[in-house]
Amino acid sequence: MSVDEMMPVWQLSDGELTAGLLAVERDLCRVYARMLDLVGDIDRRGLSVEKGFRDTATMLALSLRVSKREASARVAQATAVLPLMRKALESGEINREHAHEIEHVLSQAPDSVSVEEVAAHEATLVELSQQAIPATVRKVGRRVLGYWDVLDKKPEDRERDLSRPHREFRYSFTRDGRMKYSGEFDPEAGHFAEDMLIPLAKPDPVDVFGNRDSRTAAQRHGDALAAIFDLAARSPDLPVKAGERAVVTVTIGLEELERRAGIVMLDGYGALSVSQVRRMCCDAKAVPAVLNGASEVLDLGRAVRTATPAQRRALIIRDRGCTGPGCSRGPKWATPHHIVYWSDPGGVGGPTDIVNLGLACERHHHLLHHGGWDMRLRNGIIEWLPPAWLDPERRPIRNTAHDPPHTE
Repeated sequence: MSVDEMMPVWQLSDGELTAGLLAVERDLCRVYARMLDLVGDIDRRGLSVEKGFRDTATMLALSLRVSKREASARVAQATAVLPLMRKALESGEINREHAHEIEHVLSQAPDSVSVEEVAAHEATLVELSQQAIPATVRKVGRRVLGYWDVLDKKPEDRERDLSRPHREFRYSFTRDGRMKYSGEFDPEAGHFAEDMLIPLAKPDPVDVFGNRDSRTAAQRHGDALAAIFDLAARSPDLPVKAGERAVVTVTIGLEELERRAGIVMLDGYGALSVSQVRRMCCDAKAVPAVLNGASEVLDLGRAVRTATPAQRRALIIRDRGCTGPGCSRGPKWATPHHIVYWSDPGGVGGPTDIVNLGLACERHHHLLHHGGWDMRLRNGIIEWLPPAWLDPERRPIRNTAHDPPHTE
């Protein structure tokens, strides 16, 4: 039946509509298999050179008006000796994306891999393609390639690679202090990093106002990485700096300190706002160096006391994790936040007592210090007050993500 003779889709029943969708997809796969037959014979006969093209891929790109990448992929699939893949494509059991992933993996088989082993992997990938999306085939294909990479090396080379894993991390700072970085990990460290990032980079649930997480995937991964660094910085095994562990020296003018505004020069960080320093010092050992107008040191304060291990345990029992609305991160990803800041002028800040502390993860800590949110303790439960622009009435919100399941 030609397209013109087909019944208009709006006249089809639900069953006919879905059946038609599957049938057309199978037809597309069969047509693509026919395309590969034609491309393969054009390549074998050398017709592209005869017609003045450099190669078959160039002929396809210019004649069919497809990208060079697409043209090269078709030639690779058409010339590969993969009978199971072609048969599955011709029958409509797999699609062109599956075919691309299968060919991409098997074409990289080293010479040490036998023809029989390649055929066995082809059968495995074709069977997988009949029940999975192309991304899954790609992931399994990467495992096959990794196995071949190890198999193709001599035992002594494998041990040498394990003793010196290839890991690189390059970074630089922009003028405004942002870090830009790139690098790579060996497979073991890479998978370990992915296992850490995936749960931490999940989108936040829809909040009480019906807003979805507005962060991009890249932003969520950036926040996840910052959370991992934040956790590592609080490790008891963190290396010391200048004989002390995680010490922050804050240099600030007396006037700025009193009016809680202006810019602070932080050793090793440069210029920061007072609100940034206040957030960073919530769970750090801080030494305020207060200067007068002549840059003379008026006071070199003692290290500010942070929550004790016993207090942290009590907070874990009470808060169960981050208290930010809708946040499911557990206690290890959260640090104690002073409800009334300890860094008020004159050293008359909030005490480091249980009633003045609440757990917050790295991201929600930012919201408390820079997003207009406030925290309070009411009837033994931490509540968050949204900024006025989000809720003019600033109605308190309690995080229920850590609540135990209801039992009869």
